[in-house]
Amino acid sequence: MPTIARKNSSTHPAAAKARFDLLTTIVFFLLLSLPLASQWWAGASNISESENRLLARPPTLKANWESWASFPQRSEAYLDDHLGLRETMIRNFTRIHLAAFGISPSKMLVVGEEGWFFVGDRDAVAHYRGIDPLGPGELKRWQRILEERQAWLAEQGIAYLVVLVPDKHEVYGEYMPASLPRTSEIRPLGQLADQLAEHSNIPFLDLREALAQEKDERRIYHQTDTHWNDAGAYAAYVAILGQLDETLPNLEASQPVRVRRTRHDSAGLGLAALVGMEEILREEVLSVEVARPHSQIAPEHRAGYARRTRQLLPLAHGVPDPDLPRAVMFRDSFGTALIPFLSEHFSRILYVWERDVDPHVVRIEKPDIVIQEIVGRFLGRRPQGVGERIERARLRPKDGAKKSN
Repeated sequence: MPTIARKNSSTHPAAAKARFDLLTTIVFFLLLSLPLASQWWAGASNISESENRLLARPPTLKANWESWASFPQRSEAYLDDHLGLRETMIRNFTRIHLAAFGISPSKMLVVGEEGWFFVGDRDAVAHYRGIDPLGPGELKRWQRILEERQAWLAEQGIAYLVVLVPDKHEVYGEYMPASLPRTSEIRPLGQLADQLAEHSNIPFLDLREALAQEKDERRIYHQTDTHWNDAGAYAAYVAILGQLDETLPNLEASQPVRVRRTRHDSAGLGLAALVGMEEILREEVLSVEVARPHSQIAPEHRAGYARRTRQLLPLAHGVPDPDLPRAVMFRDSFGTALIPFLSEHFSRILYVWERDVDPHVVRIEKPDIVIQEIVGRFLGRRPQGVGERIERARLRPKDGAKKSN
């Protein structure tokens, strides 16, 4: 009697489809979990290397309505900023988009003309276009806060100098794309400069004129980064030194330091790295170095200098000469290129990455002068008064002490 061969159930189409569906599901969930696993494995970071900015901090809850109301938004911002493989995904996606379409999908990057890149920060773009000027109330608040800082410092015999830095798009606006037309010539930095000149006695320095003069001689901002290059920083330093000579009459060695100028080819800088094309979008870097430097890193910062720089912690430099004055400089990222030059004129100058004056740091350092450097795109923020910072230091003394170490 003939036998009927049975089909192996493992080869049945339904069974094969079931195995395929299972495998697809497993792969799908593995891919979904990969960023989370990468986040756990790599640990937390507070700086985005590709976007050149601080990442959102873990959200906390306080005993007030504002903290609870903003908690979902702060949680979302934290998760968005700390998703595993985020940096890799940003680089690859933007690189492909730039190569294919000539534009960047990143809101942090504006692709300009002739190889110029600009930061796409919302405030920076709005300030360039003239669509978000400071209102009368904001200008008065800035004036009041700066005058409050000046008065508080004067009570302790400390001089004060505010340095206003123009953004790259304000100096090299001719390379901004036509897709971002200007609607007016009003700029917050110019508004504040006019407000202080007309209504206040705050010592301040508007660097636009000094940089415009230097621009006629050489390129003063990087093409593939948002910051000024060494040439621009040196021109700014010379202007600052001239103002310090008036603010601090006892400042010695007030002549600008002698420097060596060089040029070299380099991989693209911060904004090129944002799209993962630093090796393709190269630029000629104009370097300026102090010919015979005398300043040194403060002993307590030498061993961990690279870590302190990476984590935006205070850095102290100075010339070992007790007859030279002491200073604290509250600054943003533009202050970094000023460090080699300004440090040659102080026995100790502490550079603090901070947009407001921190009274706790000032009390510890006891400087002869406080210099506050502010780049134009940060003028849209709400500045904090000295009284607010004193109260904050009182409530969080450990944080304040840590900042000055």
